[in-house]
Amino acid sequence: MRNTETKKDIREKYRKIRQEIPEDQRKAAEEKITENLLSLPEYEEARFIYCYVSINDEADTRRIIAESLRRGKKVAAPRVRGKQRMEFCLIKSLADLRPGFLSIPEPGPWCKKAAPPYEETLVILPGTAFDRRGGRIGYGGGYYDAYLEGKDRCRKAALAFHAQISENVPADSHDVRADIIVTEEEIIRCTQDCPETR
Repeated sequence: MRNTETKKDIREKYRKIRQEIPEDQRKAAEEKITENLLSLPEYEEARFIYCYVSINDEADTRRIIAESLRRGKKVAAPRVRGKQRMEFCLIKSLADLRPGFLSIPEPGPWCKKAAPPYEETLVILPGTAFDRRGGRIGYGGGYYDAYLEGKDRCRKAALAFHAQISENVPADSHDVRADIIVTEEEIIRCTQDCPETR
């Protein structure tokens, strides 16, 4: 039987699930998610890390950003430029972040725009729900879908609590899929060519 939940339904359902993760479990899970991401060969090999800055109950990315800078990688964070318009800008430390669109921390105006992502770039994706084929439900703004359109050479890793993994999320042709999903319990290497779950 086909799943009839809409993207909006799934977004609301999994945001609620994420919000209800107890604080002690959340902290332990965030540490393991970070550890798992840092262990990826795709992370080790990347010269550039394009990473969202986590807010509220998202899996924390600040340690990933700080550790990537410590390891000498070039790190860029997103800055919103308008409706469905986003760019990544290089930062030298977490101190380069300032409240931006919807009060989300983003690079200050002095931060240089980063080049489009390519083979040596690992893009770290946010989201509310994911499936094992790399399907992703974001927040409804379409920023990552628009930014990553046509940029197929970079690798894309999503961070999620295990509770955010769904059996199946609806996807449109323009929706960006993750290559890898990193949770506290496992590293999912997405098989995008498997048949739809019915």
